[in-house]
Amino acid sequence: MPKRSALDNSALPAVLLQASPRRVRVNASGSAMLAIAAALVAGGIWGSIVLSRRAETAERQLALFASERIVAPGEIVRLRKRGGDDDYRITAHYRYMARGRELAGATSLRRSDRDQYVAGSQVAVWYLASEPEASWLDGYAPRPFPEWPGTVVPLACGIAALALIQAVRRQSNLLTYGRPTLATVTHVEKKSTDKGSVWVVHYEWTILSGATRTGKYQHGKKHVPGAGDLIPIVYDRDNSFRHSRYPMSFVSAQA
Repeated sequence: MPKRSALDNSALPAVLLQASPRRVRVNASGSAMLAIAAALVAGGIWGSIVLSRRAETAERQLALFASERIVAPGEIVRLRKRGGDDDYRITAHYRYMARGRELAGATSLRRSDRDQYVAGSQVAVWYLASEPEASWLDGYAPRPFPEWPGTVVPLACGIAALALIQAVRRQSNLLTYGRPTLATVTHVEKKSTDKGSVWVVHYEWTILSGATRTGKYQHGKKHVPGAGDLIPIVYDRDNSFRHSRYPMSFVSAQA
């Protein structure tokens, strides 16, 4: 059977032959992208609140530690090891008495101190008079928590969410108003990635002015087109360098 010509638009999917603006819906992949974007926004807001509060708490504890710290006898209850080789960390869990109550605390030991303690060791513990539950091993003290994560984390989440939304929006606008045509596959190359092998399909097409444009996309392992095959694409009427193969990843045209 002879191959169709790239100028034969009857080979295009019927939904692409509709007059623009076409009716477009977000598909399952696009919905997942938008859901991830929403989760990033929510996570950024939550992270900003948590990190800001942590910075405020650390600053307040620094001030209180300087003015109202009290020392009490304590005992190492257990040592928890995390990591392996020489990069392991030790967290010392201890108990102490404050205001007639037995309380518990934990401190992540410095490398130089990680072999200093054993379960049952007697230690000195510092705690706050107004907050007996806040405590530190002797030789350790509350440390300031930087304020920048409370700004950078939501900003990074917002930028990532915006990028995902824009990816879906770009495809939606292109499919709604773009010009459909058939492109000719020029060659296909196999590339290896950290997720396995992928096929990169290179193609070209001619716009109304007669100029030639080129593009490429990653194809799955099944039904890989060959050189000379025709594939449907959609390109921007005002900027033909913006284009995408059809079907698209995040949106679909409705009949």
